Amino acid sequence: MTAAATPASPHPVRRRRRVWPWVLLVVGALLVGAGIALDVLVRDLAEKTIAREVGSALEVPAGTEVRASIGGGPFIVQALSGGFERVDVGVPGYVLGPLTGDLEIVAHDVPFDLAAPTRELTGRYAVSQEALSVAAPELTGARIDGVSIEGGEVVASGEISVFGASLGLGLGLTPSAVEGDLAFDPTSIRIGEETLTAEQLRGNPFFGGFADALLQQRRICVADSLPAALTLDALAVEGTSLVATLGAADTAIGGDGFRQRGACA
Repeated sequence: MTAAATPASPHPVRRRRRVWPWVLLVVGALLVGAGIALDVLVRDLAEKTIAREVGSALEVPAGTEVRASIGGGPFIVQALSGGFERVDVGVPGYVLGPLTGDLEIVAHDVPFDLAAPTRELTGRYAVSQEALSVAAPELTGARIDGVSIEGGEVVASGEISVFGASLGLGLGLTPSAVEGDLAFDPTSIRIGEETLTAEQLRGNPFFGGFADALLQQRRICVADSLPAALTLDALAVEGTSLVATLGAADTAIGGDGFRQRGACA
């Protein structure tokens, strides 16, 4: 005689699910989120501090927004190393001597302590064709009607009187940096319908008498508009803008070299 079968349980036993992997996942996500939020917060505070320091050093008028952006890896990792790989600063509408343009500064190896030297600073100062019209009298030494950029020249246009007759005058100026000054050398002259090089003007029997007056180099010192540590390295035409290149090495953004103005001879 066989034994009776054991009746099956009406309610099968459920296996208890492991909860701790989910707990770890949630905790990990919260920690990552908190880390990102902290990184964004302290990065924003540092960028505002740098923007304020640069704006103060450049004597940027109140109401002008100075923007700073910290590049490189995670902010906290960079801060723990003592500095930032790269910082970009933008200053719109910055006045440099007779010019008004947009200044962009790139700083490499910026220490967390802004009173310590930054390894390298480079600046790009771009002046639009329209903004050049305001500075044209200083560039040409004469009253002009307009300014345009043609090729690598800044061309100032106006009129001159020759024996009682008015002739259109266009003076083509090639920009450069000379001993820290903005320099403009006349390299072409447009008189009426005729375009002459500097050499052709000197040899022209009719217009040669105007050569000495027209072909003088114009130089404008801007050292007293810049921090003493920043130097004007180059000046050239790029597209439809006049672009100045600035530079400094081993200069503290929060130090005297950046806060004090240079001097014109």
